[in-house]
Amino acid sequence: MGTRVINFYDNFKCLASECPNTCCRGWKISIDDKTVSNYKSEGGKEGIRLFLTTTFGKNKEVRKFFGRCANETRDGLCRLELQGRKDLMPEVCRIYPRRSIQIGEDKEVTFELSCPMTARLFLDNLDDLYLKEYKGENIDPVWIQDMFNENYYNDILAVRDKVVDYINKDISLPKVLSDLYHYFKRLYRHVLSQDIDIKTMPIFDNSHEEKNYSYSFYSMSLIDKVIMNDLSDGRFRSQDALYDFSRKYNRIFGQMTVGEADYYFDKKCKKMVEKYPELHKKYKAYLIYYMYQILYSSYESVTFYKEYLLGVVYLSILMLTDVVDYINGMDLEDKDRQVNNLNNCEKRLRHNVSIKKRISHRLDEEFTKENEGYKF
Repeated sequence: MGTRVINFYDNFKCLASECPNTCCRGWKISIDDKTVSNYKSEGGKEGIRLFLTTTFGKNKEVRKFFGRCANETRDGLCRLELQGRKDLMPEVCRIYPRRSIQIGEDKEVTFELSCPMTARLFLDNLDDLYLKEYKGENIDPVWIQDMFNENYYNDILAVRDKVVDYINKDISLPKVLSDLYHYFKRLYRHVLSQDIDIKTMPIFDNSHEEKNYSYSFYSMSLIDKVIMNDLSDGRFRSQDALYDFSRKYNRIFGQMTVGEADYYFDKKCKKMVEKYPELHKKYKAYLIYYMYQILYSSYESVTFYKEYLLGVVYLSILMLTDVVDYINGMDLEDKDRQVNNLNNCEKRLRHNVSIKKRISHRLDEEFTKENEGYKF
């Protein structure tokens, strides 16, 4: 079995009690079937405690108290890990922030950028992101893709290499987003019909060439609904990492028409990137990192087209956090602020299933259906 890991994998070290955004808070912590079985086998006071801190119903979760995991200590550490009882920790807690997927005999491991340490490592490696062979200790896969087809698997890896190479070219981000949108749309249809060798299909197609490319890939009307409606999930403001951002965003864009907001966002992005070229590099690197993750994980269900559209939403909101900071005079070279914006966006957008479903529905109704006349 071959294992590939993201190039900064060996540099990861949990910040433990020093973590500014601990994984013990703000999450729905699902308990896998094996851990539930271990709970049931545990006797004594510990068994009673585990029972009382587990939700009822078919899908088990760890109960939270004021947004905190029941197993978090006052020092921000996991009580079970401190006691050496990893067998009682849910699988997601044992693996996080690693994202490990197995297809056939191959395994790939990246990191979730919702972790402050991995977000910092990502920002420290914007110039060079790649997967490398790994010979260290075994890493258990969180997801195992079934129905392995070697030819299709090799096709997906070839497509991913092509896409990453294209993003790395000296091409503006708005043009990259547009070109990849048309590419994935065509790719999706050809995969379903199995009528061509998808490895040979070029990314750029003159049939959709445009003179002007905008940072406003989506209308701000769609992004506005995601920020002002979907990101609000009824939590206390003190526990909502993106509340301050959404409040400042609304103060800037709230009174604009859709056309004004689209133009204003594009204009501010251009000025911002011109002043801070590192941001253009960050956005393209985020897209590359996202491609490493989603093209591999969407192998089985052929959902890379839908996942790409979701990824551009995530990227757009990440860019908006910078635009809001830029307009408010913040230092966009502040690495701590960059880390905070990145891991909070990832935590709330990519790792909240209900929010992801709501965004997918909006894309279906307000982008895909309008632009292409059919649903996913």
